[in-house]
Amino acid sequence: MATSAIDFTSCQPPSLEEFASKAVLMLVIWACLLALVKKICQAFALRFWSYPVPITSASIPSKLPHPNPQGSAVPFDVPLMEATDEQIGAFMKFRGNETWPDEKQSRDFALRQVAHAAAEYKGELYELRTMKWIDDHFRLRLKKLSYPYVDRHW
Repeated sequence: MATSAIDFTSCQPPSLEEFASKAVLMLVIWACLLALVKKICQAFALRFWSYPVPITSASIPSKLPHPNPQGSAVPFDVPLMEATDEQIGAFMKFRGNETWPDEKQSRDFALRQVAHAAAEYKGELYELRTMKWIDDHFRLRLKKLSYPYVDRHW
């Protein structure tokens, strides 16, 4: 028995075909709603809880990969505004961006991308150092470890 419309208010038990079509429809609706809620939450968080890295205060490392010893972080030593295009290009290539600089972008926008990549790299280094400290301290029970203090933000 094929029906042209799905009746959601019927008191009779649905047939297997009706049940399957209602289940698929609800699944599609929920998937769309969850994707929409995720996008809205991400946009809200990006708008109110993040801000661009100031390019005047950002730095990039001169040596790649950057040293990541135990204890306090080693700060990046080349201020972004004083870095040469070769240094920036080498850093962006190291970070996986082969197309820097893109001629279609303004220099200010390109430098904001570099500052963002530098902040991501600094965060990755801190995470690696912290995970190693946690492993050494709690699993291996090593003594006299230097705590991995975070570097200044900018």
